[in-house]
Amino acid sequence: MSMTRKKCDAAIVGSGFSGLVAANILADRGLRVVLLDENLHVGGQLLRSLPWGGVLSRPDRFRRFGFDLIGRVGKQPIEVLERTKVLDIVEERHLVIEKDESEIAVVEPRMLLLATGARERFLPFKGWTLPGVISTGAAQILMKSSGVLPSKKMLIAGMGPLLLSVAGEFLRHGGRLLSILDMGRAPDKALMLTQAFHQRSKVAEGILDLARIFLARVPLHLGTAVVEARGGAELGAVVAARIGKDGGVRGGTERIYRTGSLAVGYGFTPNIELAQLAGCTVDHDKARGGWVVRVGDDLETGVDRVFAAGEITGIAGALKSVCEGELAAFGMLRKLGREVDSRRMARLNRERVHHLRFGKYFNALHRIPSRAILSIPDDVTICRCEDVRMGELKSAVTEGHGTPAALKRALRIGMGNCQGRTCGPIVCDILPALTKKPQEVVPILSVRSPVKPVAMRSFLR
Repeated sequence: MSMTRKKCDAAIVGSGFSGLVAANILADRGLRVVLLDENLHVGGQLLRSLPWGGVLSRPDRFRRFGFDLIGRVGKQPIEVLERTKVLDIVEERHLVIEKDESEIAVVEPRMLLLATGARERFLPFKGWTLPGVISTGAAQILMKSSGVLPSKKMLIAGMGPLLLSVAGEFLRHGGRLLSILDMGRAPDKALMLTQAFHQRSKVAEGILDLARIFLARVPLHLGTAVVEARGGAELGAVVAARIGKDGGVRGGTERIYRTGSLAVGYGFTPNIELAQLAGCTVDHDKARGGWVVRVGDDLETGVDRVFAAGEITGIAGALKSVCEGELAAFGMLRKLGREVDSRRMARLNRERVHHLRFGKYFNALHRIPSRAILSIPDDVTICRCEDVRMGELKSAVTEGHGTPAALKRALRIGMGNCQGRTCGPIVCDILPALTKKPQEVVPILSVRSPVKPVAMRSFLR
């Protein structure tokens, strides 16, 4: 099998805000840039859009800035590789990639920026694998990318501000929202107001969503969690109940919602798998959203000429990603011996501190109580690919398999098609609750090449 080899000054993996900002700055300074993304179009989750008019043709000011970045990329000498998976990172920062599920190639950059973003976390409950139960991110993708409502009538549940954002979008598209069920409590959310000055655009967006929800007379229930999703071939009803401060269900508070669609989301976890493959140091920091990539002031990792920006250095939203995209670009330029504005870099680092402080409160809103985790019934599926249930996981831990790697060997957990992307973070939440160990001492799942499933035809070309 022969492989195409492509040399460049900088390769950027991920085309969200961090990747777009960095790509434009580097191209402006004359560098040969390759921008890679798995999706059909660049822009990441926040900048998904329809190719025709409608509600999404009138984005807010921040999204207009993002679409402007995408437009600039199209006018720059930047090679964009869409529908491209990075399968491995080998010596000298070389990327082994699969293009369009049809060809294996290698990108050989002088500098590498990992801006791989984050994915959603989940809290399994009985029936969470039923057709009709989707993630809040999937609901957004349907509405933003395809202009399709997940259902005419829907229920939204989980934790955190994204619930309001998805609810606002669903209502804008004419959907009927039964209720919003948030496990969080009012005092926790009030702490977010301390960050209002530095996150004015986010606060304004949240107020607009709340106003739309209020005007549509959609009930918002705090301290409420999904207990069970019921149905046969598809979702038919959802059972919810009030929970105490410890996350335990309060008996006698159950309520049934008749619906064929439920969107759930419990926060985010950084996509650090490629950073692990590259040999970067990762740390567990609950204030930053879990396992994150360790970086210096210029966002270089512990691996020479490998940088990281955006959600993989800490979950804190798009404003932090923009800041870090610029900071990483300057760090890469300085590493190449180019002149950079040191005062600008200092200002960006001060700004980054504010964003990380916001992230601390944001991530606190998604902290799942241990009681809620331990209350997962034994017959509930944890690893969907390998059909591993909570009871099997508990038994394995009792037998001494107290790490993700040990569970992987004993139960094949994380060895399915998703490669642990869904069940991995769940296991990292369950193990500390079962073993009574701090989360930072429970090791993370190891990563091997290929990081993503590969089409066999890609090897035949």
